[in-house]
Amino acid sequence: MNLTDLRTLFIDGGGVLWRGDNAVPGLDHLMEALNARGIDWALLTNNNTRTVQAYVQKLAGFGIDTPASHIFTSSTATADYLLDKYGAGAAIHAVGMSGLIDTLTEAGFNVSTGETFPDHPVVAVAAGMDRAITHDKILVAMRLILGGAEFVATNLDPSFPTPDGLNPGTGMVIGALRTVTQMEPTAIGKPERGIYDAARRHLNADPATTAMLGDRLDTDILGAQRAGLATILVLTGVTSREELATSDIQPDMVYESIDELASTLLDSAT
Repeated sequence: MNLTDLRTLFIDGGGVLWRGDNAVPGLDHLMEALNARGIDWALLTNNNTRTVQAYVQKLAGFGIDTPASHIFTSSTATADYLLDKYGAGAAIHAVGMSGLIDTLTEAGFNVSTGETFPDHPVVAVAAGMDRAITHDKILVAMRLILGGAEFVATNLDPSFPTPDGLNPGTGMVIGALRTVTQMEPTAIGKPERGIYDAARRHLNADPATTAMLGDRLDTDILGAQRAGLATILVLTGVTSREELATSDIQPDMVYESIDELASTLLDSAT
C-alpha cells in the first residue's frame, strides 16, 4: 500500500503523538493532513494506566476532539478478551492502576485488587502497570495464579518513552509474576492482533487501505504485520535508526517525525 491508498490510520500515543504531557512537534500538522485527506483514525495504545475518558481529555488538551469510540487501549482489549471467555459478572483479580481497574469494573466484572486475598474464587488475574506494586500484591496474584486462575497480561512492554528518557513499563510487573509463578501469561495488547482487529471492526476498516503508525518495532509494527496491515514507523520514540538497521522487523515506511509524514500525506493529495 502507498499513502495515496490510505483510508484508515491506527496511531500509537507515547513517542508518536506525545511525550509525557507534551505534544510531539507536528501533531497539529498531522491532524490537518488526516482531515484534508479524509483519513479516519483511531488511537491504539498499550498504556493501561489511563481510562478511555482520560485519553479523550488528554487529546482535548492538545486541541484534538476525539470520540471515546476511537480509543483502544490494552485495558479495553483485555476486558473484551475476558468478556468473550468468561462473560460479564466473572470474578477477576486485577493488578494495576485505575486504567485497568476502572475499565474492568465498567465492563461488568466482579473486580478484586490489592494486598488482601479475595473472599471468593477468581477465574483470572489481569495484570498491567502498577507504579505502587508491592510484595503483598505480587503474593496475592501469585497464589491465585498458582491456584488455577488464568494469568492475563494487558501487554508486555518493557519500557515507554518520556521526555527524560525510557521508563519501566508493564513488563516490570509481568516479569515479576512470570518469575514467581514460572508461568507465561496470555498477552493481550500489541503485538497481539486482538486490539487491531477490534479497532478495524469498529471503524469498518479495510485491511488493504489501513496502516499502523508507531514508534516501536516489536509492538506497533510487528502487531500490525500480524494483523495484515501496512506499517509506518516514526523515529521520535523508542526505535532508533541504528536499531532499525539491524532488526528483522521492517516497516513499510519510515519517517523521522509525524511532521514529515504530514507533509508527505498532503503532497500525496495533490
